[in-house]
Amino acid sequence: MGIVIKNVHLLDEEKQIRRDVYIEGNRITGIDSMPEGFTADETIDGTHRLLMPGLVNAHTHAYMSVFRNYADDLPFAEWLFEKIDPLEGRMTPEQAYWGNLLSFMEMIRTGTTCFVDMQMFPRMAVKACADSGMRALITRGLVGSDRHDEGGIRRLNEAFDEMEYAKSEPDAPVTFALGPHAIYTCGEDMLRYVAEIAKEKDLMINIHLSETQQEYESCLKEHGATPVRYLKNLGMLDVPVILAHCVYLAEEDYEILQQPGVSVVTNPASNMKLGNGFAPVTRMLQKGINVCLGTDGASSNNALNMFRELGMLTLTQKGAEKDSLVMKAEETLQVAVENGYKAIRLEEQAGRVAEGCLADLILLDQEAPNFQPEHNWKAALVYSSTGYEVTDTIVNGKILMRDRELTTIDEERVRFEIAQAVKDF
Repeated sequence: MGIVIKNVHLLDEEKQIRRDVYIEGNRITGIDSMPEGFTADETIDGTHRLLMPGLVNAHTHAYMSVFRNYADDLPFAEWLFEKIDPLEGRMTPEQAYWGNLLSFMEMIRTGTTCFVDMQMFPRMAVKACADSGMRALITRGLVGSDRHDEGGIRRLNEAFDEMEYAKSEPDAPVTFALGPHAIYTCGEDMLRYVAEIAKEKDLMINIHLSETQQEYESCLKEHGATPVRYLKNLGMLDVPVILAHCVYLAEEDYEILQQPGVSVVTNPASNMKLGNGFAPVTRMLQKGINVCLGTDGASSNNALNMFRELGMLTLTQKGAEKDSLVMKAEETLQVAVENGYKAIRLEEQAGRVAEGCLADLILLDQEAPNFQPEHNWKAALVYSSTGYEVTDTIVNGKILMRDRELTTIDEERVRFEIAQAVKDF
């Protein structure tokens, strides 16, 4: 399929310059110069539009949108173990499918083109990605005491079955990683076993880490090490790994997190809402750590709007550090785009509007009143945007939203199915 975006402003260029961007298949194949043999199946008028790479939501639980606004203003342990865990246990695969699509509706509308997910029903996530066109790195959440734990091994085998299933859905731009849930739900031997398998099969690992003070202090007491050091000792940082949260860190942790292949995902809204504090993002970035941005699930955020998260990240860091010069707009956007693609090993292929890059792109309405006057577009995106200035979303060369109308998801059907699902709560 050939797509041309005419007369559009690119984020990194002067606002008076307008470009024509050509897309063939899933790649950008030309800027200004029409590729030889190009045929435009779709023409998008970019007048008064800003074109930029889509945002990467580097940590979420897409199926959990059915729990939005259900368990709020609670302590972390009560929220997780007394409210959310019991609901998850009753959830059906079909409910998870519609929960994923509801999340995708919000993400597509607010400029997210790729997300990293920890799922209970990865097969339903793959199906939802195939039906909608969303790009994802998917992990099946794993728990268990050791490599002989019957339930833990069953979940691990399910994860590999689901990786095979994904091959039967060629329209789903998804990859997989192994997803041990956390150090407090996986025993030491289970974590070591997952690390061994990941290394053997060249798979990434995606895990929650050091999210709460209790988790941090319990790890010190039980293992004589910080959560970061504990994972390193188990060999879990010997493969590319995505660590969600890292709110509590010791001085020695920063050096460990600097090693290649390690990425940290900060989730400002979720961490604040659950009373877990502020991750030391400024310090991590100063140390050269690859920090990405995520929303976490809709049950703890309660939104999947990455532009909302951009503003929260920069403002909370400036406030926590008492320094208006930290987390400047350009750096914040890098965290949400380039660093996110680096975390999933796509930094050479995505995150830029350039020939040869994956066509994961969004267009925003430059005439939105909150974007006026046009002084500094990066500042506008971080400090002024609501996310709903996005007019068009393209993922893997496929238009998922055109002029604010979703093209691959039946929104009315999704709303109906979600309304049916929550009757079981």
